Amino acid sequence: MTPKTIRVTKLVLFLLVIPAVALIGGVVLQRLLSGPDVRQEQRKGAQPEYRMQIEGLRFYGMNQGRRVVSITADRFTLRRGKIGFFSTGLTRTAQIENAIINIYAVATAPSSRHAPPSAGEFDFGCLFAEETFSSLFPVRNIAEIEVSPVAVHLHNDKSVLTRIIAAKASVRLKDKEILFTGNVRVSTGSSELTTEHLSFLPGTSRLRTDHPFVLKRGDRTLEGTSLTTDIFLK
Repeated sequence: MTPKTIRVTKLVLFLLVIPAVALIGGVVLQRLLSGPDVRQEQRKGAQPEYRMQIEGLRFYGMNQGRRVVSITADRFTLRRGKIGFFSTGLTRTAQIENAIINIYAVATAPSSRHAPPSAGEFDFGCLFAEETFSSLFPVRNIAEIEVSPVAVHLHNDKSVLTRIIAAKASVRLKDKEILFTGNVRVSTGSSELTTEHLSFLPGTSRLRTDHPFVLKRGDRTLEGTSLTTDIFLK
C-alpha cells in the first residue's frame, strides 16, 4: 500500500467516524436530558404524595364506648412526611376538605332542671383522646388536622349548643386546641361573635382571640381587640 493510499484510507475512516461519534453523543445527551423526568414520573407513580385518601368521608369517633365526634367531608387525605426533598414513611398532617364536625360533650356537673346550661357543665376534652381518631389514622404520627372550610357544632346530649364556622381550622392534637382562621363566626342563642382568629380549648370550653372582634348580644354590640369567653359568649 502506497503512502498516498494510506492517507486516503485514513481520511475516509476519519470522515466515517465523525458522524458515528455525533450520533452516539446525541443519543447519550437525549437520555441524560429525558432520564430524570422519566425516573421522577416513575417515582410519582410508585409513591404518591399521600399515604391515604378518602372521598366522601363519614367518620364517627368513639372513646370508651361513647360518641365523641362525627365528621362529614368531601375529602380526607393523609400526607406523607418530608425531610428536605425526600418523602418519608412518617405522616405528620391530615387534611380534610369542606367539613362539618360535630363534637359531643361530657356533662361534668348536673344542671338544674329549670336553669339555663353553663359552660362549666360541659367538657369536650375527649376529642383529643388517642382512641377517638385511632380508627382513622395513626394518632401518634399526626401533629395536626387541617380543615378547610369548616363548620363545627358543639353538642350536649340533647341539642347543639354553639356553632363555629371559618375558612380554615387546625386541630392541634398535641396542644389540645382548635385554631380557627379567616371569617370566623360563632353563634349561640341570640349572641354572635365575629373575628379573623379564634382559639377553642375543648378541655375548658373556652374561646379566646387576640384579634379585633365584634360581639353581638341581642341588641347590644361590643367591640375590642382581645377576648376570652365561654362557648355561650358570656
